[in-house]
Amino acid sequence: MSWRNSKQIVVDANLTYASGNLKFNPLIDPAIASIPDRNRQSLQALFEERHFAVFGRKLYEEWSRHAKEGTHARDWLNRMMKKGRIMLEDGESFANLAGSACACLSADGEKEALAKDFHLIQSALATGQLILSNETHFPRYVSLACPTDQELSTLYYANPAVEGDDCRLWIKAGAEKDADRRIDVWAENHSKSD
Repeated sequence: MSWRNSKQIVVDANLTYASGNLKFNPLIDPAIASIPDRNRQSLQALFEERHFAVFGRKLYEEWSRHAKEGTHARDWLNRMMKKGRIMLEDGESFANLAGSACACLSADGEKEALAKDFHLIQSALATGQLILSNETHFPRYVSLACPTDQELSTLYYANPAVEGDDCRLWIKAGAEKDADRRIDVWAENHSKSD
């Protein structure tokens, strides 16, 4: 892929932990046991296709902390930094959306969860509108707020833990803003309700 086609993707810190910290256990459900591979393959595809990883300060701190626990994530982050493909963007101009987005949710736990990860939204809105994460409830919480905050419906989402190889293939094909990747559509198609 050429540099002109590179995308700016917010890469959640949960990919660091899940890319190599599950110990082999032959009794583990194969779907769960394959999550580290799915995460490693998605991170590798992001590197190979010359995409940029976007981090706000909070996310970068989470990444750095989790990367110490697994060599794969640490090596990936170091390679991305050496290639100059790390973007630091907090998206502070979008911080004002957090209050109204959280107000759309009925349960306090949902509000807290969305507020905790709202930094991902801010960084994504300020850059390429793309989020790569293993969170399953987060997209649903965002989709519930989309009718109130239209800017949130400009976000696109991918999840290696849920999608498996489809996520890697999407990254390899250019991480395009396909209609089925729009965060509210993704949530409708993939998220489980509580």
